[in-house]
Formats: sequence, structure tokens, C-alpha cells
Amino acid sequence: MVAVELGRSGHGFRSLTGRVTLLLVGSLLATLCYAITIRAHLGLGPLFVLQDGVTRQTGIAIGNSVMVVGFVLVLVAVGLRSWPGPGTLALPVIGGVTLDLLLPHVPTIHGWVLRSAAVLAATWMMALGGALMIRASVGVAAYDAVMLGLRRVLGRPLGLTRIAMETAVLMAGWLLGGSVGVGTVVTGLLIGPGIQFWLRMLGGPTKATALAS
Repeated sequence: MVAVELGRSGHGFRSLTGRVTLLLVGSLLATLCYAITIRAHLGLGPLFVLQDGVTRQTGIAIGNSVMVVGFVLVLVAVGLRSWPGPGTLALPVIGGVTLDLLLPHVPTIHGWVLRSAAVLAATWMMALGGALMIRASVGVAAYDAVMLGLRRVLGRPLGLTRIAMETAVLMAGWLLGGSVGVGTVVTGLLIGPGIQFWLRMLGGPTKATALAS
């Protein structure tokens, strides 16, 4: 309910403050879930496989890889006429810095059942984080900007568009040596429908919500 009210608020400073807060909460939630999937050691989500592959090939920190890949995706989104907002440009930096700060404090998860449950729960909540960032309407994550651009160009359902994207970045990440496993499949299949579900649950007369239908 809080998220919906923040997203529905009107114009002005209070509205902007609420939307920026929504964006930051979504980013923090998604980044924390990313860290959990790293510590589960079951394979990363497709986009994260690409980021991990960039880290392995260049030797830069994973947070820096998040920034590099993020800004490349901004350029792709612009090519699809999905124009970045302030949040789109800020999120690669926020996400990269936050990940490097959080990761040392997230413990390694042991046991097949617990690791599997952690990946499932983290992926579902990561989708909520993505939906909150879209719902904030101050510029979505670069990857989501590409997703919305492809949705506009191709006219396909949001869930199917996301799955196609996940397949493409997974192949690129795998070729770069990124971590692939069961968790990769879970995240790749669940994240798109999850975002679509959470956008519908958050509701409200926004462009992002209309795209989810």
C-alpha cells in the first residue's frame, strides 16, 4: 500500500521525494537479492552472469562491472528510443557501490535446500525491486529500460520480452566465463513474470503498469 500511494502521489516536491524514495528502496532490495544469489553459489541470474564474466575477464570489482554493463545498456536503451531518466543514469552507480558494500556482510549459504530456497525467494523479491524502480517513474534501471524499449518495438508481452533478453545476456556472459548453474535457469525464467506480477499488484495509472498488461 505504501508503494502504491507513493507512486500515485501528485506533482511537486513531495511527489518527487516519494518517487525517489521508491526508486532507492527498489534498488536496495534488488541489490541485496543479487548479493544473496551470489552467496548461494547456484549460478547467477543471466544479467549477473554477464557482469561476472566482465569481472573475470577484466579483473575489476563486481560493483565496477555493474556500472560498466549498466552504462552500456543505457546506450542500447537510447538506441531503442527508451529514453533514460535521472534514475536510469544514477542506478548503475548506486547499484555497483551498494553491491560492493553489502556483499562482504552477506554470509555464504550452505545446503542444497536452503540455497535453492534462497535463490527462489531472492529472485521473486528482486522482481519486486525492479517493479518498484519502474513504478517510481524517475528513470528505470538500464536493463529495464532496454526491456521496455523492446516491448514497445516488438509489441510482445513483458514476460516473454524479459525471457528473450535473459537468454541473450546469458550467452554473452557464459562466453566470458560467468557463473552459470541451476540458479541461472530459475532467475532467467522467474524474473520477467515476477516483474509483470508485481507491476500489476502495485497498480495505478502509469505507463509502466500499462506495459505489464
